[in-house]
Amino acid sequence: MHIKQGDLVACYITNTDQWEMLMSWGIVLEVNPNLEDVLVLDNDGRTNWWPHRRWKILSSKKNIKHLDIELKLA
Repeated sequence: MHIKQGDLVACYITNTDQWEMLMSWGIVLEVNPNLEDVLVLDNDGRTNWWPHRRWKILSSKKNIKHLDIELKLA
């Protein structure tokens, strides 16, 4: 699956004693098809260009049909 603008992505650390540990997550703002780089707004509020191999797609924009919202009544 190819990363597209609007995809929710995550970056994992895989060279630790744990199998996979979440390092950061974000939303793809732009994709450069020539360089195969993606511009990601991460969970710290920073935007950076990264190689597409760094990120794993958590959910694709086309698969999102509704929001799951848990409501608590006071």
